[in-house]
Amino acid sequence: MDGMTLYAVQHDIQQHLPLKVQKIYHPNEREVVFALWSGEFQGDLLISSENNVPFLGFVNETREMPRTPSGACSKLRKHLEGGVLVSISQLGLDRVICFEFLGRDDLSSPCNYVLVFDAAGPGGGFGLLKDGKVQFHFPENGSRFAAGCDYIVPKSGKIDLLTETDLSEAAKQVCYSQGPGHIQIMSTIEGIGKDLALSMATYLGLNQKDSLTLQDRGMVQACLENLKRCLVSKQFCPRLYIKDSGQPVFSVFPLYHLNCVESFDSVYQGVSAYRDYFLYFQEHERLEREVKRMYKKIRDKVDSRFEAQQEDLKSALEFENYRIWAELIDSSPTVLPAGHEQIEVLDYYQDPPRHVIIRLDPRYSSKENARRYYRRYAKLKRGYQVLNDSLKESEKLLQALDDIEKRLSEENCIEDLLQLREQLTRIGRQAGIPIAQNKKGKKRVSGEKLAAHTDRDFVDIIHGEKGILYIGKNAQGNDYIVRRIKRPGDIWFHVKSRKGAHVLLRPKKGEALDSELLLWAATLAAQRCERGFADKVEIDYTDAANVTKPKGSPPGFVIYKEAKTILVEI
Repeated sequence: MDGMTLYAVQHDIQQHLPLKVQKIYHPNEREVVFALWSGEFQGDLLISSENNVPFLGFVNETREMPRTPSGACSKLRKHLEGGVLVSISQLGLDRVICFEFLGRDDLSSPCNYVLVFDAAGPGGGFGLLKDGKVQFHFPENGSRFAAGCDYIVPKSGKIDLLTETDLSEAAKQVCYSQGPGHIQIMSTIEGIGKDLALSMATYLGLNQKDSLTLQDRGMVQACLENLKRCLVSKQFCPRLYIKDSGQPVFSVFPLYHLNCVESFDSVYQGVSAYRDYFLYFQEHERLEREVKRMYKKIRDKVDSRFEAQQEDLKSALEFENYRIWAELIDSSPTVLPAGHEQIEVLDYYQDPPRHVIIRLDPRYSSKENARRYYRRYAKLKRGYQVLNDSLKESEKLLQALDDIEKRLSEENCIEDLLQLREQLTRIGRQAGIPIAQNKKGKKRVSGEKLAAHTDRDFVDIIHGEKGILYIGKNAQGNDYIVRRIKRPGDIWFHVKSRKGAHVLLRPKKGEALDSELLLWAATLAAQRCERGFADKVEIDYTDAANVTKPKGSPPGFVIYKEAKTILVEI
């Protein structure tokens, strides 16, 4: 979240104040959760800078908390638990939020405290202030906090649109700064993050590497005036966007360079939905890295073992030579005592027979050398059979790994990654390769339950006279339709701007896509959606090839284009 998004979020939270502090949790060094309630509202307020991604908002998530509270958590509970969150404010448009509490001091007397959440770059963190002095802070590397001292307010040196009166001069400074257009905007205007800056540059008609000049001053000023007007009047349009990488982005202003996937009626709803998407994306990325790391470890070891087995097999193939040498020495009329390093014998295996030299161990006689060659032959023959079996087993493992590599190159949801992880674990055990298990007690994504389902649990199939309909029974079924079932020529249906089942129409060969067939599929899509009490429902439909699932997106989430709309009466 950039500064402007945090501004909208903190304004949304203000509408619910005051709120009583019921419980405080400290999941890790960079997160704090306040369980807040009043007569009309109840929610968990999450304040986080984990992975250098600032987040502020009410969330609906169940997470595992430390059994023993940290020292910082104990201090927060001592002073703030049972108190009241009175107000929330922001320092300009920077990523610094101040929470004012009515709590208790060391003598349990009422006392005012300010919790500062500083996410404005390195040196920030959390700090509890009393009478302007820092009482304690976390994490320890927060250089702007020092116990017993004043909090050091970060100086961005940027223009605050809320207090700036001359936006013409601000636009001039933007155009005079160095770098591409979005860098010029970010480095000059406070509270604008990279995505909003890229959006403004796109709106101004710039490519990613183009710079703003004084000729663009008027358009830049108009953009800044529009931003300020929206900030002052609190006119926000909370929307969720998805990058090509699958990473979700939440913004209260339009992002023209990204695809909008969902709009919300309030900032509160948008923040909650964004958090769910973000956690899913984060878990998907973590699981994908884990699976790829497991694959590389197992593949390297199996490849190395396979190459070594091939070399050993080449050596073992020489076992027939030892048998021949032993027979030639035994059949030779020449018997040599110990001390000789070679013997000349007649090799009758060659045509015509000719004399050859066979090396001897000088410690033994020629007959004893023959016995040693026989024993060597028997040992290598047994080893050859074992190596041959091992080589076939390694070839099977490599074939399975090739299949996994192919699946890893495709777009995978969490369910697929969990299945791949299970397969890799099984292959690793079969190959005798130790695989690190998940740490005990570490909670995994609930999607792990998905692996227990089979495909038939996900989709309803309806056969008609002119075609077949595939209807997703749940989010996983919707994914299965888009990722596994759809074929060229299929038509995809979904209710417009609401939640509902994905419906895939596959006309029979030779059947034209007429209005009757479209209405049949659209009606079933309308019956499987959240339509409330509406008698008429708008259904979007498009060629299935226009429907894509972004990498790392939650189950059932897709992006589509070139859609047409049909109105269905229920």
